Amino acid sequence: MTHLLTIGIIDYLNVEPLYYRLQERLADKPVAFRRGVPTELNRALLAGKIDLAPISAIVAAQMADRVAILPDLSIATIGAVKTVLLFSWMADPRELDDVRIALSDESATSVELVKILAEHFWRVRPRYVVAAQNLEQMLRRSAAALLIGDDALVESAHRRSIPGRGQPYAFDLGDEWLKWTGLPFVFALWAARRDALPFVNELGVVSALYESKRDGLAHIPEIARAYAPRLGLPTGVLTKYLRDLRYDLNPRDRAGLLTYFLLALPGFQPGQLQCWHPNRGMYGVFEGIEPAQAAL
Repeated sequence: MTHLLTIGIIDYLNVEPLYYRLQERLADKPVAFRRGVPTELNRALLAGKIDLAPISAIVAAQMADRVAILPDLSIATIGAVKTVLLFSWMADPRELDDVRIALSDESATSVELVKILAEHFWRVRPRYVVAAQNLEQMLRRSAAALLIGDDALVESAHRRSIPGRGQPYAFDLGDEWLKWTGLPFVFALWAARRDALPFVNELGVVSALYESKRDGLAHIPEIARAYAPRLGLPTGVLTKYLRDLRYDLNPRDRAGLLTYFLLALPGFQPGQLQCWHPNRGMYGVFEGIEPAQAAL
């Protein structure tokens, strides 16, 4: 029986440039694809149901002994990201002390980011609950609600009012992180199970991903145009959103990521998380990288 490599795909617009024509590139290979929101792919990779996927950055660190990161692939932003938003009835996040915040059940990295910002930057201690992504329902019982992905993009574009309550304020967590640390924020990393690396290498998946990224970034308007009907938003809004994202995991991105891990994961050792490249083998994600000391 031929072994099948299963690749996860986050079911949001933000990964579309990185998977541009990837299925065509791997059409003659024993490869399958599985779509899902970040928390679903996190669980599937942990359970061995998929071999390679963009997963929540924090989960990659938590699984560091079982996965390796593919270099030069990420979903990151410097400043506003537009798809990780905290909607609030309070005009200032510093007013969110001892109130209820509803956290998206589709997120892991952004959930921890809210908690870090609350404790260290806004200096408040809210109460947290996890809820399905539905802004109206979340804000009926909570003072604030975290939305991510396509839902957040739609809500940020329309800025609609909640029936009987009015229009909530919205805080972009990428922007809040930049104000505090001066660094980019990395939301997702491409991780492969270590036991699948020989098969990933044999099938040439890494080079296919890099080719898709180069091709996808050259065709952002076309990607936005094709995706626009799904969200009911103008092509120009989606084009700008995609062009504002960072996909390369460069040294500044890694500095922001390291800062986040040191805050989110007590006892985290930078050397725990390893990159893997077919030509270089394994090496540290954070070699030569320093965190933002002012935030620690």
